[in-house]
Amino acid sequence: MNCADIKELSPLWHSNELEDSRRVAFDRHVDGCAACGRELREQCVLDAQLRASVAEDAALRTERSRVIEARVRGQISSEQRKRWLFPTVAAAAAAIAAVVFLTVPKAAPPNPVLVADASRDHTIEVVQKSPRRWRTAAGDIAALEQSQGVSDADVKAIEATGYQLQRAKICHVAGLAWMHLVYAKDGKEFSVYLRVKRTQPVTEAAAASGPLQLATFSKGRVEAIVVTATTKSDCDKFTQDAADAL
Repeated sequence: MNCADIKELSPLWHSNELEDSRRVAFDRHVDGCAACGRELREQCVLDAQLRASVAEDAALRTERSRVIEARVRGQISSEQRKRWLFPTVAAAAAAIAAVVFLTVPKAAPPNPVLVADASRDHTIEVVQKSPRRWRTAAGDIAALEQSQGVSDADVKAIEATGYQLQRAKICHVAGLAWMHLVYAKDGKEFSVYLRVKRTQPVTEAAAASGPLQLATFSKGRVEAIVVTATTKSDCDKFTQDAADAL
């Protein structure tokens, strides 16, 4: 294995998708090549920074929500004590609370690790179009579905969004295997990471990561992560249509 091989295969190394034999050869080359070792370490640092940044953003959004809620509750409590002086205060406080609570997210943001991994995977495999072993034949995709326990009916149901399935493969997101399905229409592409629900399935939520829009939901027997480089409104519509179809 040479330096060019390392550059091509490093995304697979990072996502734990290299076969054992190739991983051994990959590691052996990196151990003996200072340039490749240095580049791989820099990639690991950038990956860690991305994960930390996403996690920090999610934590800040959650903390912001708590602060807003605390302020509103304090305002309501204060105004209620003055109610005997101002009969209309209760209604005003309720109106303030209604306006402010509308700005608080209704659901917690997606798991930051899911966001970071899915964003990186979509960027590498769909946006940058790095070489990957995609399955495009119906029979090959059906074999992948069977290996993951995913129903072919669920995979086809997502085409009710108006986007057609183009290709599929197995990817690892947050340490778990997901079917990576790419649906496309009019030059727009959506990654749908699909798997059978676990004990604690993902909840309905949305997030942004740089130029990417992400959403998560669970429906029927499956849970899904949606990633796209299109607009938030496109992502919201696709996600809702996909969830309705399942």
